[in-house]
Amino acid sequence: MLAHSASALALAGGLLLPAPARAEVKEYQIRRMLMLKTECTVTGLDIARIADDPRLRERFLATCENVSHYPDGVEIVCPDTEDERDCTLLTAKREFPHLRLLAR
Repeated sequence: MLAHSASALALAGGLLLPAPARAEVKEYQIRRMLMLKTECTVTGLDIARIADDPRLRERFLATCENVSHYPDGVEIVCPDTEDERDCTLLTAKREFPHLRLLAR
């Protein structure tokens, strides 16, 4: 009887323990990173979880106010850390040199 109550107590104690904390990059960190590293003025930010790749945990897609360099937005992926400096910009800045010819 004593062993049964001890195992029940251990099981109940295990249920009361908090879940382990999970690191995550916050939205404001992504906005700050885009402000510092790109010419994208963020007007919208979508967040998606990535289940396929265990190294990458979150995917962000930012829409930009000025679409001259990022007409389709900016895609960012982040590993399972809480530091936005570990995130990677997947979208390269686009140049449209033929537009300069129109200015002449």
